[in-house]
Amino acid sequence: MPVNNIIVFNNYFQQKQDNKIRTQISKLDLQNKQMGQQGNQKLKCQQDDHQDDIETICYNQFCQDFRLNCFKCNKRKIHLDHSNDVEKINSLIGFIENTNKVCDNLIDDLNSYVENLNQSFSQLKRGIRLKYSIQKERLINLSSKQLHDYLNSTITLIEYKQSVKQIISAQAKKLTHTFNNLYEQLQLLSFNYYQVDSSSIKLSEDLYDKGFDLFLKTNYSEAIDILDMSIQFNPKNYLSLGCKGACLRKLNKYEDAISWLNKILSINPKHIFSILEKGKCLRLLNQYEDAIIWLDQALAIDPKHVFSLSQKGECLRMLKKYEEAIFWLDQALAIDPKDVFSLSEKGACLRQLNKYEDAICWLDQALAINPKHVFAIKIKEFCKQELSQ
Repeated sequence: MPVNNIIVFNNYFQQKQDNKIRTQISKLDLQNKQMGQQGNQKLKCQQDDHQDDIETICYNQFCQDFRLNCFKCNKRKIHLDHSNDVEKINSLIGFIENTNKVCDNLIDDLNSYVENLNQSFSQLKRGIRLKYSIQKERLINLSSKQLHDYLNSTITLIEYKQSVKQIISAQAKKLTHTFNNLYEQLQLLSFNYYQVDSSSIKLSEDLYDKGFDLFLKTNYSEAIDILDMSIQFNPKNYLSLGCKGACLRKLNKYEDAISWLNKILSINPKHIFSILEKGKCLRLLNQYEDAIIWLDQALAIDPKHVFSLSQKGECLRMLKKYEEAIFWLDQALAIDPKDVFSLSEKGACLRQLNKYEDAICWLDQALAINPKHVFAIKIKEFCKQELSQ
């Protein structure tokens, strides 16, 4: 088949797919509009075999009766003592939207508490490392008084170690117990209304494909519009949730991206793509220690994940832990010796350690693979300037 014919066929096929999705989206918009104006006309009363359309909904917090009622139910004045809490069926969409906002705000608040906890934990670990861990290369720069103080501090570490572990372990167990109690109190395993039919799942997948194609074409805002539709059909579509998070990251909306990635992680805490994306966002927010926490989670799932290893190396470099960074970058390069990111990052670390010739050697390896790698070119130029001085 001639190339032009192939292109025409592909365009025709893509147009048909797009038209199909547009038709399905239009149906969804129409359904939402009808639902907002009239209520769900397919919703029938199931009390006493009435089979009439549902007319009203009871929103009273303490009501023990069936909340959705038809005309016959209302004649029985079931909700008479709290009639102010009874609304027409068309109020349902507004109630759901408001509840979703309350739910999202609660989850965002919980995430902020966890992030604050992570920051405090990172600060504790950083303080322990700074006080008790010393690089051999630094010894030559210490005076006898400084070395004396170091020995006095570190000799007590063995004594403190057990105490610190016991305190943290006890608090962690207490927190886990609290979470488990909340899970039971909120009856988070007992609900049965979240069911997605097969046609909605299929349409959600089709919309994801369209959104992902827009993502690859760097049309991030358009992609988000389509992905929102996909999520509307199936709120547990990991691919759509993750792709929306990636789009938001590309739009430099890192905190918004994290919010969407957290939705996936609340469903599946071991979803490695979301863990990595969250690590990326935290790195781009210059929260390097928090980023390392998430990259470590990814490495716990896949210890040979080159991207996670190299990203951790970069975060450590930004924290000026150059030798530790090289350790992790070497692990990445042991798996993929041609990973340009790891090669250039190792070169940058060696430069900071004043090992300019070694740095150039690794940067040259990166540039041999990608001669236009801007970061490697810049670091190599710095090394040359410092060698010439």
